[in-house]
Amino acid sequence: MRYVTFLLVFVLPGFSGFAQQFLTGKVRNRAGLDTLVSVNVYNTTQRKHKLSDEKGNFRIAAQPGDTVIFSCVGYQTDTIPVTAAMLGTEFSVLLDLRSVSLQAVTVGSLSNYQLDSLERRQIYSWIYEQEPQPVIERRRQGDGVGVELNVIPHGSSEVRQRLQLKKRIIREEEQHYVDFRFSADYISRLTHLQGDSLKQFAARYRPSYDFCRKATNLDILVYINDSFKKSKNSDQ
Repeated sequence: MRYVTFLLVFVLPGFSGFAQQFLTGKVRNRAGLDTLVSVNVYNTTQRKHKLSDEKGNFRIAAQPGDTVIFSCVGYQTDTIPVTAAMLGTEFSVLLDLRSVSLQAVTVGSLSNYQLDSLERRQIYSWIYEQEPQPVIERRRQGDGVGVELNVIPHGSSEVRQRLQLKKRIIREEEQHYVDFRFSADYISRLTHLQGDSLKQFAARYRPSYDFCRKATNLDILVYINDSFKKSKNSDQ
């Protein structure tokens, strides 16, 4: 019994050095201080990934000396060397918008949406396990990037978490696609709506993802025109 007590006295204190620590905080857009959702947070030292949540909050395991990278589509990547002072407190991360050159927009005749979609796939590649690269669908007019998504098998809590993150990224990708096909700029050019009227129209008549995937450019044009007629009749 004395031998066991002796071991506990000397072994237990050693575990305090292995206590898990976390880098926590909020990611914002430096220009407008808006919170940024689904920012990829990667601890390169421990090879761990997390995403910022719907309010821009993040929490990732980290120790002093680790390197954490924050990346998001449309923003410059930021690399943070972790110090002891950052742990145990709220650490704010401000990302700068990345300027887009005309040359980048026209690379390979791809649209901005297609380029962004490919970048999202690269940023969140850790969520997908041994899956094929995205296939660019060039047959249908106005279409974006098509990605075949395999289901991750259930198992550990890490795998379940990754599956949840994957579903979240898929939902966000679908929203980006609807934004691409039903863009405010295109609606404004067809209807001449501006400001709040444009926002209200876009929100009220926003089409589904399934419709946008099946629709041609002509279908989208007819849908906007018909919806605009309905909105004018309802206002009378």
